[in-house]
Amino acid sequence: MTKPSLAHSATIQNAVDAAKQYYDGTADDIYRTIWGNSIHLGLFEREDEALPSAMQRAKDTMIDGIVLHPKSKVLEVGCGYGTLARQLSRKFDCPVLATNISDKQLTHGKELTEAEGLSDKVRFEQADFHKLPYPDNSFEVYWSQESFLHAADRAQVLKEAHRVLEPFGLLVFSEVTLRRSTPLALREHILKRIKTPAMWSKYEYEVHLKEQGFQVEKWEDWSENVARTYSWTLKQLERKQNQLIPTIGEEAFEQAHSGMQLWKQAADDGYLGWVHVIAAATQND
Repeated sequence: MTKPSLAHSATIQNAVDAAKQYYDGTADDIYRTIWGNSIHLGLFEREDEALPSAMQRAKDTMIDGIVLHPKSKVLEVGCGYGTLARQLSRKFDCPVLATNISDKQLTHGKELTEAEGLSDKVRFEQADFHKLPYPDNSFEVYWSQESFLHAADRAQVLKEAHRVLEPFGLLVFSEVTLRRSTPLALREHILKRIKTPAMWSKYEYEVHLKEQGFQVEKWEDWSENVARTYSWTLKQLERKQNQLIPTIGEEAFEQAHSGMQLWKQAADDGYLGWVHVIAAATQND
């Protein structure tokens, strides 16, 4: 097996450090003020629907695609504050290992989980999805919601997902995509907002899932919801301006505002998309 080069390893570590700094910085205040305890895109039924109910619909829809039992072992990467992990544990009475690289999110997730009396089922650990510290065939389900966009090497992330899954275990994820024809200047601005080196298109996910040994069982295009999500969050950000600026500062507020505007416009123009995928880890030859 070819070992990654030092330069490649450094690129991955830089991306991990940037994502950690982002989520442990002012982004945490913004997300908790605007999004609450769940920081994802929403699956909307109406134009005027609030994001919290749309986010819950996205989770419910993804969960409806799987069946678990009390002995199922579930791994979530990029777990945020553990909202999904707690919902899975309540619904299926199964253990969930929720992982993240953000200290703030892990700490708050543990607090929320303890308050709900679920600490015996939902466990939190710091882990980088590029190199998971778990044995082969450890989990029945690997779950991710909009966390792959922070990866420096998505092929490596999918390879690790396949490794830690049992044969025919399920990879369940939703992810933001970036159209391959996106103009370079716009692409750079989009990536700068979340401090990530690259993003994949829908086509790239299809190709790499197959290359890494996954058979897609469900593929849904939820792209029309990206602009709706950022339209809602922009309005909330503007409404809560006087609450946020004393906490994060005017410069951070303006950066967040311009970044959300950029993403909303890019979604309106069809460059940003969103997919929901369930894929089975086929056995390696």
